Amino acid sequence: MTVRVRQRKKDPGIWWVFINHQGKRKAKKIGTDEKLARKVAKQIEAKLTLGLFDLKKKQPQSPLFKEVAEKYLAFIQMSRSESTYERYEGILRKHILPVFKNKPVDTISRGDIRDFLVMKKRKYDVKLMLTVLSGVFNFAIEDEILKSNPTAGIGKTLGLKKNKTKDVDPLNEADLSLLFEATKKHTLEYYPFFFMAARTGMRLGELLAVRWRDVDFNHTVRFEDGTVEHRPFIWVRRSYRRRKFGPPKSGKSRKVDMSNQLKEVLQNYLTREKRKALEKGLNEIPELLFHNNGKVIEQNDIRKIFKRILRKARVREVNLHSLRHSFASILLSKGESPVYVKEQLGHHSIQITVDIYGKWIQTKREVGVNRLDTQPSATYPQPKNSRETQPIEITSTYTDMVPKAGIEPAQAFTH
Repeated sequence: MTVRVRQRKKDPGIWWVFINHQGKRKAKKIGTDEKLARKVAKQIEAKLTLGLFDLKKKQPQSPLFKEVAEKYLAFIQMSRSESTYERYEGILRKHILPVFKNKPVDTISRGDIRDFLVMKKRKYDVKLMLTVLSGVFNFAIEDEILKSNPTAGIGKTLGLKKNKTKDVDPLNEADLSLLFEATKKHTLEYYPFFFMAARTGMRLGELLAVRWRDVDFNHTVRFEDGTVEHRPFIWVRRSYRRRKFGPPKSGKSRKVDMSNQLKEVLQNYLTREKRKALEKGLNEIPELLFHNNGKVIEQNDIRKIFKRILRKARVREVNLHSLRHSFASILLSKGESPVYVKEQLGHHSIQITVDIYGKWIQTKREVGVNRLDTQPSATYPQPKNSRETQPIEITSTYTDMVPKAGIEPAQAFTH
């Protein structure tokens, strides 16, 4: 009985396990990982010794990579957003399948994946490729085809640690003031939209999908001590993307607080919408908060408007999503709780919020252990708790948009 590990002259760089037992010969291709080949050889040798490895019997073939990838994509299409599915499908079709599609999934080694990523890294950002590869192999593990994921740890080996803050480019308060002034001067009708984007941190698709029935100007909260706090909010219940409505990115609806200034802006905007409907002889205003003659505004259209306003305001060019970053970074820099910001943004976990906006989180290091002194002691009573008010980032109003004369928000129309 002999079990050897070596490379073939016609196939350099690829390791094989050659078995010679009781007059029967068999060769098993492993891949570019020599350590894995030697591990497989030891396993085969042990099975031969125990009589558990039959060379006459054809060993069951693992499914091809492309077969597992198809199942994985079907799962992604069912469980993730359409945009995520399209990205993953494109990565598989253009980059991964041309290399791995016809290989049995259990023959693809860690070395094969490393070499593939090194080659692709010369021209592409390979982090998403690694994510998709890892997803396919994890799917094979769940189907009990594999026992371990060959992609584990490769990202660290190749220095592919994701920098979650590299694309975060928020506008500061001065930038936002210039943006709002330029919007009022050049495109007044879009002022409520961009003001709401900066004061709520909502995603673009969420902003475009808000309806008037999602806005509660008069919501109040009653506390156990009998005090009442006025807390208007906006329900984030849906999102608009690629000409159709769907759930928010997180899959869950959430309440977004409405600041006093945002409430004033939206109430004046509602008055204007009612006046326009009255002039047209209509009995009601459009259902959508932001619209183009009653129809939903397409994302690319509002992005073009945003870029035009940035040029008018002489503010550096950023994408519209930066208003979401501005909302979070300004609140955190003013001392707001990361938990509160996480809830407003609709992140899955506080870790996402900390990873993205950690450098803006404010802590008073000089206080340190002195925070413990607020506990009861034998000498001093514990001070009463006080609720902090929401910080107001920028002073900017929308009152000059609507003439004082005319109907008020509560008059004439329902929404």
